[in-house]
Amino acid sequence: MEKPLTTGEIARICQVSQATVLNWIRDRGLNAYATPGGHYRVLPAELRKFAARYQMPIDLPGAVGLLERPM
Repeated sequence: MEKPLTTGEIARICQVSQATVLNWIRDRGLNAYATPGGHYRVLPAELRKFAARYQMPIDLPGAVGLLERPM
């Protein structure tokens, strides 16, 4: 299983603010789960689906090791 991403990691990968990532999650565009402490985590597969749905280029240098697909 791939390591879940934090909202900060997603913000860096997508080159947006952390507030924008939270809006994506709250508007139900980006599937996430909440930790017991109230922080959100997103599976890399969900971020890939979201990015593809909105034709968002993902900053692959910022995603090294985070969004690699197993071959």
